[in-house]
Amino acid sequence: MTSILGTALKKSTAVVDAVTGGPRWAPDYAYPVTAPFVLAIGTASFTAYLATETGRAILGELRRRRRLREKRPDSPSLRGAPTPEELEADAALSPRTLAIRLRMGSRLADLEPTLDAGIAHKTLPNGQKRIRSRGPGLKGWLADRRVTVNYSTLVRYKKLVQRLRQLLALDDRLPLEWLLPGAVPSHPVPPDLQTQYQTARRRLARLLRDHWNFSRLQRYVEDKLGIPRLLSVRRAPAPAPDRWGGKPRRAARPVRRPPPQPARVEATKRELLRFLREPSLAPPLAHLRNKVLHWLRTLPPNNR
Repeated sequence: MTSILGTALKKSTAVVDAVTGGPRWAPDYAYPVTAPFVLAIGTASFTAYLATETGRAILGELRRRRRLREKRPDSPSLRGAPTPEELEADAALSPRTLAIRLRMGSRLADLEPTLDAGIAHKTLPNGQKRIRSRGPGLKGWLADRRVTVNYSTLVRYKKLVQRLRQLLALDDRLPLEWLLPGAVPSHPVPPDLQTQYQTARRRLARLLRDHWNFSRLQRYVEDKLGIPRLLSVRRAPAPAPDRWGGKPRRAARPVRRPPPQPARVEATKRELLRFLREPSLAPPLAHLRNKVLHWLRTLPPNNR
Protein backbone atom coordinates (compact mmCIF):
# COMPACT_ATOMS: atom_id res chain seq x y z
CA MET A 1 0.00 0.00 0.00
CA THR A 2 2.85 2.40 0.80
CA SER A 3 4.52 1.80 -2.56
CA ILE A 4 1.25 2.38 -4.44
CA LEU A 5 0.55 5.70 -2.68
CA GLY A 6 4.20 6.70 -3.09
CA THR A 7 3.96 6.21 -6.86
CA ALA A 8 0.80 8.31 -6.99
CA LEU A 9 2.48 11.04 -4.92
CA LYS A 10 5.48 11.11 -7.26
CA LYS A 11 3.17 11.54 -10.26
CA SER A 12 1.38 14.41 -8.52
CA THR A 13 4.69 16.06 -7.57
CA ALA A 14 5.83 15.89 -11.18
CA VAL A 15 2.62 17.65 -12.28
CA VAL A 16 3.12 20.41 -9.69
CA ASP A 17 6.74 20.91 -10.77
CA ALA A 18 5.67 21.12 -14.40
CA VAL A 19 3.02 23.77 -13.60
CA THR A 20 5.11 25.89 -11.22
CA GLY A 21 8.40 25.56 -13.12
CA GLY A 22 10.34 23.53 -10.56
CA PRO A 23 10.75 23.37 -6.80
CA ARG A 24 12.60 26.77 -6.61
CA TRP A 25 10.09 28.82 -8.58
CA ALA A 26 9.48 31.25 -5.66
CA PRO A 27 11.85 32.72 -3.01
CA ASP A 28 11.78 31.49 0.56
CA TYR A 29 10.23 34.65 2.01
CA ALA A 30 7.19 34.21 -0.27
CA TYR A 31 6.55 30.63 0.86
CA PRO A 32 3.70 31.47 3.33
CA VAL A 33 1.81 33.11 0.48
CA THR A 34 2.53 30.47 -2.17
CA ALA A 35 2.10 27.39 0.05
CA PRO A 36 -1.73 27.30 -0.14
CA PHE A 37 -1.54 27.73 -3.90
CA VAL A 38 0.93 24.85 -4.29
CA LEU A 39 -1.12 22.68 -1.91
CA ALA A 40 -4.27 23.33 -3.93
CA ILE A 41 -2.51 22.43 -7.18
CA GLY A 42 -1.07 19.27 -5.60
CA THR A 43 -4.44 18.16 -4.26
CA ALA A 44 -6.11 18.79 -7.60
CA SER A 45 -3.43 16.88 -9.51
CA PHE A 46 -3.57 13.97 -7.05
CA THR A 47 -7.36 13.81 -7.39
CA ALA A 48 -7.08 13.98 -11.18
CA TYR A 49 -4.52 11.16 -11.15
CA LEU A 50 -6.79 8.92 -9.06
CA ALA A 51 -9.61 9.62 -11.51
CA THR A 52 -7.63 8.10 -14.37
CA GLU A 53 -7.66 4.41 -15.26
CA THR A 54 -4.46 3.77 -13.30
CA GLY A 55 -5.82 5.64 -10.29
CA ARG A 56 -9.04 3.65 -10.33
CA ALA A 57 -7.00 0.45 -10.48
CA ILE A 58 -5.01 1.60 -7.42
CA LEU A 59 -8.18 2.33 -5.46
CA GLY A 60 -9.61 -1.06 -6.43
CA GLU A 61 -6.44 -2.81 -5.25
CA LEU A 62 -6.57 -0.99 -1.91
CA ARG A 63 -10.23 -1.99 -1.43
CA ARG A 64 -9.39 -5.61 -2.27
CA ARG A 65 -6.60 -5.71 0.30
CA ARG A 66 -8.87 -4.17 2.94
CA ARG A 67 -11.52 -6.83 2.26
CA LEU A 68 -8.90 -9.57 2.61
CA ARG A 69 -7.82 -8.19 5.99
CA GLU A 70 -11.41 -8.04 7.14
CA LYS A 71 -12.09 -11.64 6.02
CA ARG A 72 -9.05 -13.06 7.80
CA PRO A 73 -10.15 -16.28 9.54
CA ASP A 74 -9.99 -16.73 13.27
CA SER A 75 -7.66 -19.15 14.98
CA PRO A 76 -9.10 -22.69 15.11
CA SER A 77 -7.82 -23.22 18.66
CA LEU A 78 -9.78 -22.25 21.74
CA ARG A 79 -6.97 -20.00 22.95
CA GLY A 80 -6.94 -17.69 19.92
CA ALA A 81 -4.10 -15.88 18.18
CA PRO A 82 -1.33 -14.48 20.41
CA THR A 83 -0.23 -10.86 20.59
CA PRO A 84 3.30 -9.58 19.79
CA GLU A 85 3.77 -8.64 23.44
CA GLU A 86 3.21 -12.26 24.53
CA LEU A 87 5.88 -13.54 22.13
CA GLU A 88 8.40 -10.91 23.20
CA ALA A 89 7.69 -11.63 26.87
CA ASP A 90 8.36 -15.35 26.34
CA ALA A 91 11.51 -14.62 24.31
CA ALA A 92 12.86 -12.33 27.08
CA LEU A 93 12.66 -15.08 29.71
CA SER A 94 16.06 -16.46 30.72
CA PRO A 95 16.86 -19.28 30.72
CA ARG A 96 14.49 -20.28 27.92
CA THR A 97 13.45 -23.71 29.11
CA LEU A 98 11.87 -26.45 27.02
CA ALA A 99 8.38 -25.59 28.34
CA ILE A 100 8.79 -21.95 27.28
CA ARG A 101 9.95 -22.98 23.82
CA LEU A 102 6.99 -25.29 23.39
CA ARG A 103 4.65 -22.54 24.58
CA MET A 104 6.05 -20.14 21.98
CA GLY A 105 5.72 -22.80 19.27
CA SER A 106 2.14 -23.53 20.34
CA ARG A 107 1.20 -19.87 20.09
CA LEU A 108 2.75 -19.61 16.63
CA ALA A 109 0.91 -22.75 15.52
CA ASP A 110 -2.34 -21.12 16.66
CA LEU A 111 -1.42 -17.90 14.82
CA GLU A 112 -0.38 -19.40 11.48
CA PRO A 113 -3.87 -20.37 10.18
CA THR A 114 -4.97 -16.72 10.49
CA LEU A 115 -2.16 -15.36 8.27
CA ASP A 116 -2.14 -14.99 4.50
CA ALA A 117 0.67 -17.22 3.20
CA GLY A 118 -0.83 -18.13 -0.18
CA ILE A 119 0.92 -17.92 -3.56
CA ALA A 120 -0.62 -16.10 -6.53
CA HIS A 121 0.40 -17.34 -9.99
CA LYS A 122 0.36 -15.68 -13.38
CA THR A 123 0.02 -17.44 -16.72
CA LEU A 124 2.57 -16.66 -19.43
CA PRO A 125 1.69 -16.51 -23.15
CA ASN A 126 3.21 -19.99 -23.64
CA GLY A 127 0.87 -21.47 -21.01
CA GLN A 128 3.42 -21.84 -18.20
CA LYS A 129 2.73 -20.53 -14.71
CA ARG A 130 5.02 -18.28 -12.70
CA ILE A 131 4.75 -16.99 -9.14
CA ARG A 132 3.39 -13.45 -9.16
CA SER A 133 3.28 -12.71 -5.44
CA ARG A 134 3.50 -14.42 -2.06
CA GLY A 135 1.55 -13.75 1.07
CA PRO A 136 3.50 -12.12 3.93
CA GLY A 137 2.84 -15.02 6.30
CA LEU A 138 4.54 -15.27 9.67
CA LYS A 139 7.64 -13.31 8.62
CA GLY A 140 5.53 -10.38 7.44
CA TRP A 141 3.46 -10.48 10.63
CA LEU A 142 6.62 -10.27 12.75
CA ALA A 143 8.08 -7.46 10.62
CA ASP A 144 4.88 -5.38 10.70
CA ARG A 145 4.68 -5.56 14.48
CA ARG A 146 8.42 -4.98 15.08
CA VAL A 147 8.86 -8.27 16.95
CA THR A 148 12.58 -8.63 17.71
CA VAL A 149 12.69 -12.43 17.83
CA ASN A 150 14.72 -14.55 15.45
CA TYR A 151 12.43 -15.91 12.73
CA SER A 152 14.39 -19.16 12.21
CA THR A 153 14.24 -19.95 15.93
CA LEU A 154 10.48 -19.44 16.00
CA VAL A 155 10.04 -21.72 12.99
CA ARG A 156 11.98 -24.49 14.77
CA TYR A 157 9.70 -24.17 17.81
CA LYS A 158 6.57 -24.18 15.66
CA LYS A 159 7.66 -27.22 13.65
CA LEU A 160 8.35 -29.28 16.78
CA VAL A 161 4.95 -28.34 18.22
CA GLN A 162 3.19 -29.34 15.01
CA ARG A 163 4.91 -32.72 15.04
CA LEU A 164 4.07 -33.17 18.71
CA ARG A 165 0.43 -32.47 17.92
CA GLN A 166 0.59 -35.11 15.20
CA LEU A 167 2.17 -37.61 17.60
CA LEU A 168 -0.42 -36.94 20.31
CA ALA A 169 -3.30 -36.86 17.77
CA LEU A 170 -4.65 -33.59 19.15
CA ASP A 171 -7.80 -31.91 17.96
CA ASP A 172 -7.38 -28.54 16.18
CA ARG A 173 -9.32 -26.79 18.93
CA LEU A 174 -7.00 -27.98 21.70
CA PRO A 175 -3.77 -25.91 21.95
CA LEU A 176 -0.60 -27.62 23.07
CA GLU A 177 0.05 -24.77 25.51
CA TRP A 178 -2.72 -26.04 27.79
CA LEU A 179 -1.06 -29.46 28.05
CA LEU A 180 2.25 -28.22 29.48
CA PRO A 181 3.00 -28.96 33.15
CA GLY A 182 1.54 -26.26 35.38
CA ALA A 183 -0.46 -24.61 32.57
CA VAL A 184 -4.04 -23.52 33.30
CA PRO A 185 -6.50 -23.28 30.37
CA SER A 186 -7.73 -19.75 29.76
CA HIS A 187 -11.10 -21.11 28.57
CA PRO A 188 -13.12 -24.11 29.74
CA VAL A 189 -12.33 -27.30 27.86
CA PRO A 190 -15.40 -28.65 25.98
CA PRO A 191 -16.85 -31.91 27.34
CA ASP A 192 -16.06 -33.81 24.12
CA LEU A 193 -12.35 -32.93 24.55
CA GLN A 194 -12.00 -33.70 28.25
CA THR A 195 -10.80 -37.30 27.75
CA GLN A 196 -8.33 -36.32 25.04
CA TYR A 197 -7.10 -33.40 27.16
CA GLN A 198 -6.35 -35.56 30.20
CA THR A 199 -4.69 -38.36 28.18
CA ALA A 200 -2.53 -36.02 26.09
CA ARG A 201 -1.50 -34.07 29.19
CA ARG A 202 -0.18 -37.22 30.87
CA ARG A 203 1.63 -38.37 27.72
CA LEU A 204 3.27 -34.98 27.20
CA ALA A 205 4.40 -34.84 30.85
CA ARG A 206 6.01 -38.28 30.41
CA LEU A 207 7.75 -37.15 27.21
CA LEU A 208 9.13 -34.02 28.84
CA ARG A 209 10.38 -36.03 31.81
CA ASP A 210 12.19 -38.58 29.62
CA HIS A 211 13.44 -36.11 27.01
CA TRP A 212 14.18 -32.89 28.87
CA ASN A 213 16.32 -31.42 26.07
CA PHE A 214 14.92 -29.73 22.95
CA SER A 215 17.17 -31.66 20.56
CA ARG A 216 16.50 -35.00 22.26
CA LEU A 217 12.76 -34.44 22.15
CA GLN A 218 12.98 -33.43 18.49
CA ARG A 219 14.93 -36.58 17.57
CA TYR A 220 12.49 -38.79 19.49
CA VAL A 221 9.45 -37.27 17.79
CA GLU A 222 11.04 -37.56 14.35
CA ASP A 223 11.89 -41.22 14.98
CA LYS A 224 8.35 -41.95 16.13
CA LEU A 225 6.84 -40.26 13.06
CA GLY A 226 9.31 -41.92 10.68
CA ILE A 227 10.93 -38.67 9.51
CA PRO A 228 14.39 -39.43 8.06
CA ARG A 229 17.41 -37.58 9.33
CA LEU A 230 18.87 -36.07 6.23
CA LEU A 231 21.72 -34.27 7.99
CA SER A 232 22.60 -36.87 10.62
CA VAL A 233 26.31 -37.39 11.32
CA ARG A 234 27.54 -40.84 12.32
CA ARG A 235 30.35 -40.61 14.83
CA ALA A 236 32.96 -43.30 15.22
CA PRO A 237 32.58 -45.40 18.39
CA ALA A 238 34.86 -44.47 21.27
CA PRO A 239 37.89 -46.75 21.66
CA ALA A 240 37.68 -49.29 24.48
CA PRO A 241 40.09 -48.96 27.44
CA ASP A 242 43.08 -51.25 27.59
CA ARG A 243 43.25 -54.28 29.85
CA TRP A 244 45.22 -52.41 32.56
CA GLY A 245 42.43 -49.86 33.06
CA GLY A 246 44.38 -46.98 31.59
CA LYS A 247 43.21 -44.46 29.05
CA PRO A 248 42.48 -45.83 25.62
CA ARG A 249 45.10 -45.22 23.01
CA ARG A 250 44.12 -43.27 19.99
CA ALA A 251 44.63 -45.02 16.72
CA ALA A 252 47.32 -43.54 14.53
CA ARG A 253 46.02 -41.44 11.71
CA PRO A 254 46.57 -42.96 8.30
CA VAL A 255 49.07 -41.16 6.11
CA ARG A 256 47.33 -39.46 3.25
CA ARG A 257 49.09 -40.16 0.00
CA PRO A 258 48.24 -38.38 -3.22
CA PRO A 259 46.33 -40.50 -5.72
CA PRO A 260 48.41 -42.02 -8.52
CA GLN A 261 48.59 -39.87 -11.60
CA PRO A 262 47.91 -41.47 -14.99
CA ALA A 263 50.80 -41.74 -17.39
CA ARG A 264 50.95 -38.89 -19.88
CA VAL A 265 50.53 -39.94 -23.48
CA GLU A 266 51.84 -37.73 -26.25
CA ALA A 267 49.78 -37.93 -29.46
CA THR A 268 50.91 -36.74 -32.82
CA LYS A 269 48.82 -34.44 -34.98
CA ARG A 270 48.06 -37.26 -37.42
CA GLU A 271 46.69 -39.42 -34.58
CA LEU A 272 44.60 -36.51 -33.39
CA LEU A 273 43.22 -35.96 -36.89
CA ARG A 274 42.45 -39.67 -37.25
CA PHE A 275 40.64 -39.61 -33.89
CA LEU A 276 38.52 -36.62 -34.85
CA ARG A 277 37.45 -38.20 -38.14
CA GLU A 278 35.81 -41.13 -36.37
CA PRO A 279 32.03 -41.30 -37.14
CA SER A 280 31.14 -42.26 -33.53
CA LEU A 281 32.67 -39.14 -32.03
CA ALA A 282 30.94 -37.52 -29.05
CA PRO A 283 28.94 -34.33 -29.84
CA PRO A 284 31.24 -31.95 -27.87
CA LEU A 285 34.32 -33.20 -29.73
CA ALA A 286 32.49 -33.25 -33.05
CA HIS A 287 31.71 -29.59 -32.54
CA LEU A 288 35.44 -28.83 -32.35
CA ARG A 289 36.33 -30.87 -35.44
CA ASN A 290 36.16 -27.96 -37.90
CA LYS A 291 38.32 -25.78 -35.67
CA VAL A 292 41.00 -28.46 -35.41
CA LEU A 293 40.95 -29.06 -39.16
CA HIS A 294 41.35 -25.35 -39.81
CA TRP A 295 44.25 -25.23 -37.37
CA LEU A 296 45.97 -28.13 -39.12
CA ARG A 297 45.58 -26.46 -42.50
CA THR A 298 47.35 -23.34 -41.24
CA LEU A 299 50.43 -25.34 -40.23
CA PRO A 300 53.29 -25.84 -42.68
CA PRO A 301 53.58 -29.33 -44.20
CA ASN A 302 56.73 -30.19 -42.26
CA ASN A 303 54.96 -29.55 -38.91
CA ARG A 304 51.87 -31.65 -39.60
